[in-house]
Amino acid sequence: MTSLWLTAPATLTRPSARKRKIGQRPLIDLVGLQQAIRSGAIDDVWLATLNAEKKLEDLTWEFSDLLDCIACLSSADFKGAEWCEDRNGNWHPCDAYAIRYDHLAKCRVRYSDINYYLKFSLEEDGALTLVLISCHL
Repeated sequence: MTSLWLTAPATLTRPSARKRKIGQRPLIDLVGLQQAIRSGAIDDVWLATLNAEKKLEDLTWEFSDLLDCIACLSSADFKGAEWCEDRNGNWHPCDAYAIRYDHLAKCRVRYSDINYYLKFSLEEDGALTLVLISCHL
């Protein structure tokens, strides 16, 4: 499979204490990611922060629930790209999204007071492992 990166991570300016924002364009091909999820090519998720681990537990979500939510994202849900730090002190270029989502029906909803916020990345070498930095209401 070809890389899902729209911008090669190696070409990005590494974060500084003052600058974590990367830009207002997605780094990851969302449609390609969703196709990989639906085909079963992505079934590995690394919870890269303790906070992501706790929030998924609080939501009582399995990895499949997270992947279902990502499969429902649209480009209009994109909120920006930024560098995020994992539990080991490593930095990952991430896309951030917010979606109104019904986790029981596994679909996006038009009217809801509940937004799910997701920040995720992929392995920089192109391996199809989703790196979850944040998932919360």
